[in-house]
Amino acid sequence: MNHLAKTLLAVALLLGPIAHAEYEHFEGEWRLKPSSTNDVTPAHRLPVVLLAMTHAAQTAAGGDEGTAIKEWSVIGEANAGTEAEAVSILERARLHAARHEFETATELIDDLYARHSSFANFGEAVKLQFEIANRLAAGERRKLGGWFPWFRDPQGAVALWQKTLRLAPNGPYADECLIRTARLGLDGGNDAKTIEALERLVSDYPTSKFAAEGLEMLATMRSKESLGPAWDQATTIEAADHWRTLAEQFPNDPRAKQAIEQIALLRDRAARARLNLAKFYFFDRNNPEAAKLMANACRNIAPESAASKEAEELLARIQKDPNPPKGFADRLLGTVPRPRPAAEAKPQAVGGDLDTLGFKKEEPKSATGGDRR
Repeated sequence: MNHLAKTLLAVALLLGPIAHAEYEHFEGEWRLKPSSTNDVTPAHRLPVVLLAMTHAAQTAAGGDEGTAIKEWSVIGEANAGTEAEAVSILERARLHAARHEFETATELIDDLYARHSSFANFGEAVKLQFEIANRLAAGERRKLGGWFPWFRDPQGAVALWQKTLRLAPNGPYADECLIRTARLGLDGGNDAKTIEALERLVSDYPTSKFAAEGLEMLATMRSKESLGPAWDQATTIEAADHWRTLAEQFPNDPRAKQAIEQIALLRDRAARARLNLAKFYFFDRNNPEAAKLMANACRNIAPESAASKEAEELLARIQKDPNPPKGFADRLLGTVPRPRPAAEAKPQAVGGDLDTLGFKKEEPKSATGGDRR
């Protein structure tokens, strides 16, 4: 390949992404964007198409949305498969959204994505769908036929936020879709949906401006799942971890001060659960070894907590006297037997008693011996 051919090929590769039909609304008129190519067939029809697009836009601006929708439909049908059709679908979706015909608008956005996935202004369609979801969540009513008000459906916004997230997971509205889903779920009492959205927010979008809020909501919900020291503390530890993440990653956030207080409170709760077990093993089961294990676990979870101080006092008491005080039931029925140490629990060697039962071990006989029959 000669140098001229290489140069032309390089220019073609550079201009390839630009050489695509793209329209823009500029100073009240539609025009072909500079540096883009015409995809209208035949090419001499382009001025007519642009004139029709401008007229439809002016009709909509004049308040006659119904007529504008019809004009955009004609433009789309006459230019099927081209960028002009994609523009007509998006403009119709905007007009239907303005008339509160949200279902029709979202169906048109789906059609746009299915038929024109490489549409240059597809981000505008994603933005429109996001705005429709926000309007539903705010309590706006659908209008049948553009005039008859229907029931409010705030929960219908969740499906649109999820669809927006699928269409543009790395787009500018992805993290906001998740936090709005969580807020709406929290208001509606849908804890499962709220936690799912929050966990995805803090894991997939850790630098989001909503991450601190998401961590706070998630930590608060997790801490409420534990009913106290007498119950399982897995969610308590998880809540403390979320608060710690908030304090470490967002030290200047107003929530950071609250996070430090909550961490101390939650870790004390988790430590007190171990302390309660230590007391149970010592006072109710006469098992000082198990009690010491639980008391030490309490100290490891939250060394500076009030529960840890009580655990130290219990350990000192066991060290001084491993026998728990006897209550009325102990004096009446006797003390609970103390578990044997592990060394005593090992199986003992079996004597010759089993020989009488037919388990006597005999010496193997020779295969060539004289007693073989």
